[in-house]
Amino acid sequence: MSHHPLWAAVFEAAAVALACYAVLGVLWRVRDRADRAAAALLATAPPDPYHAVAVAGRGADTHRPAVARLLLDGSVEIDERGLLTLAPGGPHQGPEPGPTPVHPLPAAVLATLIRRARPTAVAELSGDQALNAAREAFLAVEDAKYPRLAEVRVRDRLADLAILLIMAVVAWYSFQLVVLSRPDTLRGIVLMGTFVLAVAVGACGALLAAMVMVRVWPKRRDPFRAYCAALPPHPDVAALDPGLLARIDHREPSPVEFDTWVDSGGAF
Repeated sequence: MSHHPLWAAVFEAAAVALACYAVLGVLWRVRDRADRAAAALLATAPPDPYHAVAVAGRGADTHRPAVARLLLDGSVEIDERGLLTLAPGGPHQGPEPGPTPVHPLPAAVLATLIRRARPTAVAELSGDQALNAAREAFLAVEDAKYPRLAEVRVRDRLADLAILLIMAVVAWYSFQLVVLSRPDTLRGIVLMGTFVLAVAVGACGALLAAMVMVRVWPKRRDPFRAYCAALPPHPDVAALDPGLLARIDHREPSPVEFDTWVDSGGAF
């Protein structure tokens, strides 16, 4: 069998792959420009301050400004250990209740503290399922206002296509390399073994190529996160007394001490 048609197919596959990557590169550039154009509109339609905090960091980061709002309203108190308690005369009790938070996130934090009915550290709020559900519902509504910018934080389909393409090309090349290195007279179990070897080499080559492409392919830029990260601190955090802010950020060491393997005498 002549190998010339096969080598021609190899070069044709390389040309097709390069053309596909050229198209993917153009699509990446077009998408990047559209993302930046959408981010430029944030100057006229800025995000909710709590939404901006979540976009710049994590969703749970919104608990900090929410607690700051409650402290400014006088709805809660915080001690030196960073434990939150309901303030006397707050919106939960007393003949003259304090103001109820207008924003849904401070209101959700306050509802959580009322439900727990015990001193609670700010760090504990992240483990409350009801509060997390309320926070995610709020963030979903806010994300819907910026659909293109919120899309950046989901899976990058262009990167997926780039990885799948290089895996297919390398797998095909690896398979053909094994086939080309074997004589044309293979029969029976030897032919089957050659086929299995070609598949294994192709799979390993595809995996290595995917690992390389994950590092090489440019990640989608996130202008929404960059915009939110450049904003000044949340207004409620900026308005809070530094001493109270330090109490919010206070972290108590865990009172639970675990015996190490040496401390237990080597026993399990």
